[in-house]
Amino acid sequence: MKESGHIHTEARDDQTQESNKPVETLRDGNLKASIWRNDSENGPSYSTTFARTWRDDQGRFHDSQSYAGTDMLRLGELSRAAYHRTNELRREHAQEHAQEQPRDQSRETQSRMEFRKSRGGASADKGREHTR
Repeated sequence: MKESGHIHTEARDDQTQESNKPVETLRDGNLKASIWRNDSENGPSYSTTFARTWRDDQGRFHDSQSYAGTDMLRLGELSRAAYHRTNELRREHAQEHAQEQPRDQSRETQSRMEFRKSRGGASADKGREHTR
């Protein structure tokens, strides 16, 4: 568990992650933000759900989506932390994806350069640089 200020992070590794479990849960006391990963053709997207955990008379834990006025500031800070964490997750995925396909990218870059040369793009680019 990672701790940043008063917000705690519970991450799940890929081996134990189940499709119906959040990839990460951020907590501030009895409030939590669960970050969910949704995979698509365009890569992963992330959504976040918020809950307030409470205990019943038998000691069982439950989640509620109802918040007291005193929860609002903590919920806002939790929301901010979840926002930043989902951005980190997107960046991590982009970096991993870029490392997996450097050859494809270099081939694509080479194809673009060849296309530009065939269309006279190299001289057109030089002309634009002088006008800036």
